[in-house]
Amino acid sequence: MYGLIALNFIIPFVMVFVGYILKKHPVKDMTSGNGYNTPTSRKSQEHWDYAQSIAPNIFIGIGKTLGLVEIVLCISLLLLNISTQTTVFAGVVVGIIFLIFGFYKTETGITSKFANKNF
Repeated sequence: MYGLIALNFIIPFVMVFVGYILKKHPVKDMTSGNGYNTPTSRKSQEHWDYAQSIAPNIFIGIGKTLGLVEIVLCISLLLLNISTQTTVFAGVVVGIIFLIFGFYKTETGITSKFANKNF
């Protein structure tokens, strides 16, 4: 039953893994459908290049932080005798919040860099 707690580490692992892949192999072509691909990042080639340069570092950092938060959360909830299902649910909710925060931080980074330019 405690093996289910490993599910809490999927989101941080994927965030760090994808961040490293995007860092090692940045996507140059906006039309490929790969990379950090959002409407804000597709506004221009300059937006795209900047998004591809900042997104990997943001997702790696947030993924590592999330991994540590998940460890503390899981240990704390298990020491408080909270059920495994509740612990997994709490971990997934926290993971989704961190994932959304990664996109938010990247989007605000892009928009703040190009705030005074008209595209």
